[in-house]
Amino acid sequence: MTFKAFLIKYAEIGVKGSNRYVFENALVKRIEEALAGCEGEFALRKESGRIFVDVISDTYDYDEAVAALQKVFGISEFCPMVQFEDEGFEQLAKDVVGYIGE
Repeated sequence: MTFKAFLIKYAEIGVKGSNRYVFENALVKRIEEALAGCEGEFALRKESGRIFVDVISDTYDYDEAVAALQKVFGISEFCPMVQFEDEGFEQLAKDVVGYIGE
């Protein structure tokens, strides 16, 4: 199974006040610049206080993307994500059990 997204975690930006978006936008820009040199196409989005990097291309160099993200100042952690289509709870349970079995 291929990771098709990353959840980006940041630390001190989360405690900023009304100007938090300025710091989040700066971090997004740094992530975009870091991933620009990587094989593959990526899209960034901010959602509910989180930053996601979605892999748009069919293929990309996972190790290269991870190495690029590790060098971005402001990222405290990131998590590769497996995504499933929303086909109901029963199908989700089957998908998760299948993924764990792999």
